[in-house]
Amino acid sequence: MLVSIDTATSWGRRIVSGILDYAQEHGPWHLQIDHAGVEKRLAAGRGMRVDGVLARIGSQEMADRLQAARVPVVNVSSIELKKVDFPRVITNQEASAKVAADHFRGRGFANFGYVGNPTAGYVQVQYAHFARILGERGQTCAFFDQADNEEHLREWLGALPKPCGVFCWGPSLGRQVIDTCLETGLRVPDDVAVLGSDFDDLLSRASYPPQSGIRYACEQIGEIAAGMLDRLMSGEASVEKAVEVDPLGVVEALSTDTLAVTDRRMAEAMRFILKNFDQPIRMNELLKANPMSRRSMERRFRKVFGCSVAEQIRQQRINRARLLLTTTEEPITLIAEKCGFSSYNYMSRIFAAFVGQSPRDFRNQGRAKLKAR
Repeated sequence: MLVSIDTATSWGRRIVSGILDYAQEHGPWHLQIDHAGVEKRLAAGRGMRVDGVLARIGSQEMADRLQAARVPVVNVSSIELKKVDFPRVITNQEASAKVAADHFRGRGFANFGYVGNPTAGYVQVQYAHFARILGERGQTCAFFDQADNEEHLREWLGALPKPCGVFCWGPSLGRQVIDTCLETGLRVPDDVAVLGSDFDDLLSRASYPPQSGIRYACEQIGEIAAGMLDRLMSGEASVEKAVEVDPLGVVEALSTDTLAVTDRRMAEAMRFILKNFDQPIRMNELLKANPMSRRSMERRFRKVFGCSVAEQIRQQRINRARLLLTTTEEPITLIAEKCGFSSYNYMSRIFAAFVGQSPRDFRNQGRAKLKAR
């Protein structure tokens, strides 16, 4: 089997990791990982002596050559190409947009921007979902539509109302926004909070401040795609044409570690929640730290953050649980305790209501298998 996915990025490496996990469990498979892409191999006239191809299909030429090769193919690219109907497994961009909007809402932001290549269809899809979700909450979002124009990016960032939450397609663009802010004297995250889609640990740590990002379920995408290809190579006539996989949640770093809130008391309340959500918080403890009536707390908190205190606590716990379920092998009972749930059964009930499946099913479907290689 040929795997044609660029492993220079965390996204690509993690998808390949998921493919290898599947191959280890269901193989043996003999895999050829082509880092440079399949186009050169095909263009050079070298034979496709493989049973199937798992690829990020990024061009019409690549798609045409794969169709001509007449082998089973599964695509992991979000790029839309004409007359290309290979089975595809990708990230659910509506879900990633909601994760971003919820993350910024939890920090009290009312001003928003989006940075991405305006000519890329998949960027337009993510932005459209992000803008729609904000619009349903009575908010708007500015779109930076001058790709690779540093001068205009400086002007655009400077003109944004502050404080502002900026959602970026990918960690590289997030890094570019952070660099531009530093060059122009804008404070990150106090003036501009930066959130990248698809968290990259190395790029985050190489930046100052480190960049927050949405953790995509890349290992799950790799495993699902490998399973689909396995079925096609085994003679199954057809598989699902499109599978969209929800992201795992936000990996928080300093680039969004702020509260865009003028109500000092509500800022203190949110800081208390963010610091203590993994503990069994009770309303009287929150009121003790921020003296006021329960009714005033609920009313002011909802006005500032767009949700109730209990909803915010549950959202923080679910986000942590999703990450721990898919990036560790810890027992689910221990994860429930680490996330502040009173019991495994209570966590299961809340998790199923938010995510649509039990914690065990979520882990079995999409966890990152941390095996030594």
